Amino acid sequence: LGPIPLQIDYALTDHVSEAIELYLDDYGHQTSEESKEHVMKLVRTIITDLMPKVSSLLPEKMEDVSEVLAAGSARYSAPDSIRSLDWLQTNGYCIDNMKAGPSTIPDAGRGAFATRRIQEGALISGSPLLRFERDKLVTNSVFSEQLVLNYCFGHPQSTLLLFPYAPLVGLINHNSKSPNVEIRWSTKEENNEISIWTKRSYNRLVKASKVPLMIEYVAKREIQPGEEIFLDYGAEWEAAWKEHVQNWTPPADSKDYVMATTFAKLMEDQPIRTGGEQEEDPYPENLITACYYDYEESYEQYADAEDEEDHLPIFMQVWEETDLLFTCHHHLRPCLILSRGEEEDGETFYTAEMFNLPDTTHGTDLIPDTEHHVVTNIPRRAITFVELMYEGDQHLEGSFRHPIGFPDLIFPETWKNV
Repeated sequence: LGPIPLQIDYALTDHVSEAIELYLDDYGHQTSEESKEHVMKLVRTIITDLMPKVSSLLPEKMEDVSEVLAAGSARYSAPDSIRSLDWLQTNGYCIDNMKAGPSTIPDAGRGAFATRRIQEGALISGSPLLRFERDKLVTNSVFSEQLVLNYCFGHPQSTLLLFPYAPLVGLINHNSKSPNVEIRWSTKEENNEISIWTKRSYNRLVKASKVPLMIEYVAKREIQPGEEIFLDYGAEWEAAWKEHVQNWTPPADSKDYVMATTFAKLMEDQPIRTGGEQEEDPYPENLITACYYDYEESYEQYADAEDEEDHLPIFMQVWEETDLLFTCHHHLRPCLILSRGEEEDGETFYTAEMFNLPDTTHGTDLIPDTEHHVVTNIPRRAITFVELMYEGDQHLEGSFRHPIGFPDLIFPETWKNV
């Protein structure tokens, strides 16, 4: 989601703010305003390199940190998030008209269902839109574009993609024969800038830092409680899907594929095999073991240990459960289980070598490639299974990728650049 902060980013911002507050408590009385400004700039610079989303949530001035802590970074970053009842009645959207459930379409996964009777012409939901240029969604995989493409609106005469990210709207499935919902530009007074942007050029649109685009999902007919909500994705999408279904064949080894989450569930009560054991009894080829571990740069070298093959030093660390360990993506690292041992109370602990995530290229989370980093006393609950990069079923060769059709009648002519 690019620059959009997630829950973990707000939690980390709160932690950073607490550290700044401690600094102010200890040294604030003897620090000049100029020095405080310098320190805050330094903190933001360092944080920008490591966690750009967190940096965007921090205040510009050190004295404002107390306001962040008082309100919480999520509330502080959105000062207009608390609105009056009058404002909400005029500009707000009800987001409990839908609920998630298994789709009535075979093999479609989940769908969106009406929670109450919805009258014809009534608003079901509204959603803000993120803007992408299609070439930005090309992956390093030779097989496909990003999966998010399937959840974006697009137009055949434009390279612009619009991603709706309101709750549950991504679960509205396609039905060209009897759709019961359609989209339109927002009619709320708060979103009156939309009419301005729909007249501006494509280049100006994609280069703008902030564009308040909003669409509405409207009932085409009366919808009954529990009825699945469907949108017509357009003739081009349907033709592409039919062609995909007709021509696609599963890879030869597809019978051996297993999802990481499914396999982890199957294995949750089983001991994890060591690297040596996996040579004799391997796990599925698309999976690797991964450990929840909070890497720190400061550690002690274990005696004069040295790898016998590459002669790199081996650094040892004892596993600890730190704050946010099981919620931070960057704490779940690929790992190779070296040994397994059982304590007197029957609990099993592991020793494993830790590796970097594929997207870790710099910062304090990066284990130098000039060493081996080995961790002991890892509990079973801190070890799971993850997909190898681009080995998930969504990255299979020939996977379906196509944006949802944005209605031509309301797609601006000025945005057509193809």
